[in-house]
Amino acid sequence: MLDAIETRLQARVPVLSGRIRKAADFSRLLASRRPPSGGVSAYLIPSSRRGGRSAASAGTFAQEVLTGVTIALFLTSVDGVGARALDKIEDLLVDIEKAICGWAPGEEVGVFERASSRFTPGGDGLMSWLIEFRIMDHLRIDE
Repeated sequence: MLDAIETRLQARVPVLSGRIRKAADFSRLLASRRPPSGGVSAYLIPSSRRGGRSAASAGTFAQEVLTGVTIALFLTSVDGVGARALDKIEDLLVDIEKAICGWAPGEEVGVFERASSRFTPGGDGLMSWLIEFRIMDHLRIDE
């Protein structure tokens, strides 16, 4: 799913082209205790799985599952791309939402919706946002 989200963001949000990384890279970033460099960067992180209604009958178990994906977005104003992105942060956030909301990357039952978005303050010229999207799917187990 993360590969499909990355492909969609690369195509629909040009400022993120070549600047999207996965959870393992985010883990390395946290371990380094250094801020990301290069103006704008985004990390795709699987963030939640919540079970919903379930039913069991005749050897079949079915349950609704909400799966969350978080985009950790970082901007620094140390280069031209970062400065331009900061000037247009509202547009960037809307572009990300438009790229993901209402879309499904595969054969999921539902489509992505925005769950939450919040600014997370940083230091040394670093600004960041956490944007979580959720999608409904079904878990089905036949015994």
